[in-house]
Parts: sequence; C-alpha cells; structure tokens
Amino acid sequence: MKAFYLILVCSVLYLSQNPSYCNEPMVDPIKFTITSNSTSIGLDQEFELIITARYISLPNSVFVFEGSNSFRLKVITPDGFEQTGGNFRDFVGTELSASKPSESYTLRGKFTRPNEAGSFQLLRSHKAATNSSTFVQVATLSFNSYNGEQVNQKDAGARIMLNIPGYIPYLNIAQLRSGFADTARSVFITDEGKFGLFRYNSESTEADDASMTIVNGSRRYERVYNGVVNVEWFGVKGDGLTDNSANIQTLLNNARFPNIYFPKPKVSYRWKSIIMRSNKNILFEEGTLVEGMGTLANSEKMILMYQVKNITIKGINVTIKDNKANYTSGEHRHIFSLEGVTNVMIEGIAANDSGGDGYYIGIGAEQRYSENVRLTNISADNNRRQGMSIISGKNIVVTNPILTNTKGTNPAAGIDIEPNAADEILEDIRIINPVTRNNAGAGITINLQTFSNTNRVVNIHISNHTDDGSFYGMAFNTVTGSIAGSVLIDNPVWKNSIWNGLNVRNYSATACPIEIRSPNVINSNTIGNTSVYLGAAILIYRAANDVGAPNVGNVHIFNPKVQDNRTTKLITSAFVFQDLSEVGPVKNCSLIDPISLTGLDDGKYVAVFGDVAISDIYGKISKDLGPWHLLMTYSTYKSVIHNATATAPRSLTLLNVMSEFPEIRIEVRAAQEVKIIPDPANSIVPLAPELGKYISSNVVGSSIVLKKNTATSWFIKEMQGKWVAQP
Repeated sequence: MKAFYLILVCSVLYLSQNPSYCNEPMVDPIKFTITSNSTSIGLDQEFELIITARYISLPNSVFVFEGSNSFRLKVITPDGFEQTGGNFRDFVGTELSASKPSESYTLRGKFTRPNEAGSFQLLRSHKAATNSSTFVQVATLSFNSYNGEQVNQKDAGARIMLNIPGYIPYLNIAQLRSGFADTARSVFITDEGKFGLFRYNSESTEADDASMTIVNGSRRYERVYNGVVNVEWFGVKGDGLTDNSANIQTLLNNARFPNIYFPKPKVSYRWKSIIMRSNKNILFEEGTLVEGMGTLANSEKMILMYQVKNITIKGINVTIKDNKANYTSGEHRHIFSLEGVTNVMIEGIAANDSGGDGYYIGIGAEQRYSENVRLTNISADNNRRQGMSIISGKNIVVTNPILTNTKGTNPAAGIDIEPNAADEILEDIRIINPVTRNNAGAGITINLQTFSNTNRVVNIHISNHTDDGSFYGMAFNTVTGSIAGSVLIDNPVWKNSIWNGLNVRNYSATACPIEIRSPNVINSNTIGNTSVYLGAAILIYRAANDVGAPNVGNVHIFNPKVQDNRTTKLITSAFVFQDLSEVGPVKNCSLIDPISLTGLDDGKYVAVFGDVAISDIYGKISKDLGPWHLLMTYSTYKSVIHNATATAPRSLTLLNVMSEFPEIRIEVRAAQEVKIIPDPANSIVPLAPELGKYISSNVVGSSIVLKKNTATSWFIKEMQGKWVAQP
C-alpha cells in the first residue's frame, strides 16, 4: 500500500532571513509549532497532529503590537484529509503570558484518498478574528508520498510557505521604512488603524502615504485589499473628539478609491463639513455614529453633493447628527444637501439634530433639478427646519422614511415639497410608506405656489403615509393660479393631529387636482378648536383674510374614515369645504362614499360652501329625522334625509345657501308627513315657484332630489311618488 511520509516543517512567526535581525526586539511573543505522532501512515489510518503555542519571554523585548500574546488559529488541511477528533477547531485561541506559558491542541484524522504531496498550514490572527480577518501562516507540516522507501525527515527549522512567497513579519510602519523587512515579499503592518497586509511591488511608483503605499528604501510595499478602503487607514479617528474633515476630504478627492468603508468607531467619527465627489460608494458598519462639530456657517452643509453623480451611501442603524443647540438662527445647515445631482442612493442613515434639514434635494447651477435619487430606510429627527425638503427633482423615490420631532423654524415639517422658483421641477416624485411624528408643522406639507400659471407639470404620489401628533397630518398651502399635473395620496392615516388631519388652504380650483384615497383621520384637533369649520378632521378652505384665486378647491376625497374615540370629543366636523372669505364658492371638489364616521356629532358631518360632488353609497352622511325637525345650512349638510323612525310630521328647513350647493335627497319611509320649507327668499321649482312656499309628502316610497341652481331657487332634479305644494 502506498504510504504518506509526514515531514515536519515549522516556521516561527518572526525569524528574519538575515540572522542579525534575530537580536532585534521585534518579535511575536508566541512561537507556534505543528507536529505529528506518526511518520508513515496508510489510507484510512488515523493519526494525530499536535499544535503548540509557546510564550517567549525575552529580556528587553518590546512586542510588536498590543494584544499580540492573544491569538486565534485556523488550519488549512490538504485534499483528502478528514478530521475525526481532537479538541482543535477553527478560531480556537487563548492568551498566553509568563504565568500561562503554553497551550496545546490536538487534531485527529485520516487520509481517505491518495495525495502525492502537500501540507497542513497553521494560520494565526488576533484575539477577535473572524472569517473576514487577516490570518498569516505561522507553521506547516508537509508530507510526500512514497512506495515503501524510507524518506529522511527534513530539517525542522526550515520554512515552507505556500501561496505567499517568503515569510510575513509583523512590523509597524516606522520599522518597515527603516529597512527591517529585508527581502520579505509581504509584511503585516501593526499600527493602530493601519492594520493590514502589504506586498512588495517592484513596478510601483506610488508615493509613501502610510495608508496604501509604504516605501522601504527602493522597495515599495502596497496594501493588499479587496477594492474597499478603510477610512482608518487614512488617519480618520473614531475617538469622538478629532475633526476628521480634512482627512475624509482628501480621501473623497482621490479618484483611485471609489469604495470607502467606515468601521464602527470606538466613540464616534466627527467632522464639520465634507463635499462628496462623483463615483463614490460609502459603506458604514452597522451602528456607526457620526457627529458634527456644531460650527457650520449659515449655508454650510455637513455632507454636500453639488452637481455630482453616481453616489451610494449605505449603512444599518447609522446616525449622522450635528449639534442643533448651537444653531439659534438660520435654516440651511443641512446634514445631507443634494443639489443638482444624478444617480444618488442613501440607505439606512439617520440625519438628526441639524440647523436646517436632515435631507435636502434641490438644484445646481447647471442642472436645475436632482434626478434618479433613492432614499431608502432613512430617518430624520429633531431637525431645525425640515426632516426632508424636496425642492426640485425628477424620479425621486423615498421609501420607508421616518421623519420626527422637527422644530425650530417654519415650515417645521417632516417632509416639505416646495419648489423655490418657476424653472424648477417636480416630476415623478414618489414617497412610499412615510412615517411622520410630532412635527411642529405638518407631517407632510406641499406648497406649489411658485408653479402657478407656468408650464410646469407636477407629478407627486405619496402612499401609506402615517402621521402621529404633528400639527397637521398633511397640509397644502396657497396656490393662486393654474398648474398642470396631479397629486395622489393613497391610504394615509393621520392621528392625534394638533389641528386637522388634512388641511388644504387657499388652493386654487384650477391647480392640479389633489386626490386623497382612503384616508383615515383619528382623534384630530387635539388643540380643541371649537369652530365647526376649523376643528374639522379634513378641512378644504380659504381663511377670512386670504387673497388668491377666484375659487379654491380641486380636492377629491375617496372612501374616507373619520374617528373620534376620546371621552371628550374634539372633532367638530368630519369634512369642511368652505371659503370663509366669501370670495366665491369652493369649486371642483368631491366627497365620495365615506366608509365610517364614528364618535362624531351626526349633525356636523359635512360643512360645505360650494360646488362639491357628494356620493354616499354607504349612507354615512344621511339623517333620520326621527323625533326632530332639521335645519339645513352650510355646516349641517346631509346627502339623504328621511323619516324612517318618525312618529309625527317632521320638517326640513332649507336656509338661503348659495347656488351650486350640493344636491340633497329627501325620502318618505314612514307614513308621516315630511315638509320641505325653503327660505322665504327661495322657491322650489317647478312644483312651488312662489317664494317661501313649502312642499310635502306623507306617501311611503316618495322621494325627491333638490339642487340649488340659482341664488333664489331649488330645482327638482328627480321626483318619485306624491309631492304637493303649499296651497
């Protein structure tokens, strides 16, 4: 049977090829060996390897780096070897000292198929090593196969290094520069923050930067890395004190390094301001904290991206924050400022405590918009002006943002979408699953005034917005002219708003339509405004002193829910469409099929002053006269009025509302008279054309639909059954 002759070849971690170096005080304090209890074995014959680590105590020696007397080990086994036992496992290790001078491990196994030659390689790394750490070879056990002839054991002091030619000494940068590396092909640098493997490159002409290239006389050693550079290699410190702005900027300015990594710091990285360059990818280790210096000038940004492209910044649970308390004036000291950029992605980053916005997306001098921007799983807390501002952009997608506790200067919103000039752009703006909380302004505010009467086409889509406790859940501000495009809000939940869940103020009826689909307003008006109009869950209005377009409106509410589940009810109306300045009626609005209205006074579901299309297939804004007579005016609109539970005649009095008041339907469901009485200055045509004359019916199944067509007349749009006019 062919046998395998095992030849022990041990290499100590630091022994120079130049014997004179053996007296230098730059040794690894541990010597590693790997030996065997067998010299000749056959297939499937079990044998044992002994791995020994011995602490070296040498007088006047200084070990190369702190903690080097601790280790973790791995063994690379040859093809065909199968471990069967022993107490060795990858990453086993300990700490040795004068009081604990050695440690041994055993590895039992066998060869299951022939192998002509090879070696067991013992690799060593630091005490916290993982699979991503650098390991260096510290000992080998080689073997050859033979056919019955004895092979003498080779010199145990010789070195066989596989894959990496030459030995790998552990050195600091100063030692390497002084020439200690001798003719080593590779060295392991041990300076704090500079750890890593460097390899001799005879063709290199790079200057010594102590980060990627170290020069030893005429020899240049270049860092071995996977294309991602660690900021610590460039002197960036995570001590919570050092201003790293200059070092980081130098790294960003170097086009050689597109991929940059920030490991989690001991405390935090700090910088005042940095300017991003194109074609950069930054990755932060999970849990990284970055702190500003709190000294930004009024328009200075912590991270500025100006007319750059192809940038990615990612992390998990990463926080970048400034010192908001230092900024008692101004509003432009943003954490991230994206100005005229293209192809930017930011993911997993919190931008907090700024003197301006957490995130700002706007214009450059040449490109008047930012394009193809993706913000994913980001957040912004306790910023002075905005959690996020979107000023000008194309194809902006914000997914799962959390914007909270904005306070300091207006608008103080979670998200503010607001162009500054008529030449800016808001096209294909998508915000998905935003969460806003406790903002002094609105959770989301949209102000399109600068696009009034321009050729701009707005396209904004916000889905699944949740706000809790902001001043408004969502707000739209003054627009005085026409705008093309659309704003679509899907499935929002606005709860505990200080004022309205939705507030649309002084918004032109000719501006782009606002569609609100399936909104749910819960416990709004926590401030307790007692106005029937202003205390509404959803308020579309013009204030008494507002100046704007002839008519406000173009807001469409589909399938809303409104809830007030507090002991003391504070919502004064579910829906209000009202021009309190009385300039003109609200125009081009819809209220389509409310799904539920709970906990509200049913006499104040809808207040309407204008042309509002109202549909109520679920009967949520209907009224049973029951034991009451009903007075209908702007603040007490009902879509359907009936007498199903009435036990005596009942009346509906129609006050002198404006023309184009929404149509109402009156039904006789019980055999009791229902009398419809117009204001003395109004008539019901054609049945009762004289002013002030009422009509009535007591015939079950009778119904009538009325619409205020002129200032003085209600028009009968539809009539069934028997209705008679006052004699």
